[in-house]
Amino acid sequence: MVFSDEDNILIKKLYQLMGYNGRELSTEFPDKGWTLSSNKMLLKKFADSGTVDRRQSSDRPPSARTDENIDQVNDMVLTSESRGPARTHSTVREISWKTGIPKSSVVRVIRKDQQLKCFNRQRTQQLTEANCTAHKLLLKKFFQFAVDHIFFTDQKVFIVASAAKE
Repeated sequence: MVFSDEDNILIKKLYQLMGYNGRELSTEFPDKGWTLSSNKMLLKKFADSGTVDRRQSSDRPPSARTDENIDQVNDMVLTSESRGPARTHSTVREISWKTGIPKSSVVRVIRKDQQLKCFNRQRTQQLTEANCTAHKLLLKKFFQFAVDHIFFTDQKVFIVASAAKE
């Protein structure tokens, strides 16, 4: 449970002046919603460190998400058209292997710095000309803003024209 600053001060003073333990705090203030375990944890923290404040972080600078590494990953995520077909990319494993940056850091750069999502490549069947024509005709039936959110899968057979009644 997260205690407010006022709760931290109150618990600290009651522990120091009155000698309250976790159970007494829970029964004395039932409307606060403090649990016995969270009270014990806070009192242990106070007894060990003398304060209920959060510990300072080590302020260790990020070692993998440096500007140089971010630029390397950015260059490899989406290739330019001169290097190959549009929208081709390297996998996270390939980027990690080529740059020497851990996979978890590569994923973090892609998600946080580029606001992209990582997907696994999957083999799919080649669409025939008839399928492409059917998809285009089907997309014409929707508004332009809705077309960006339509995905075609192999789960259902798409029929453009309705079935003729006999």
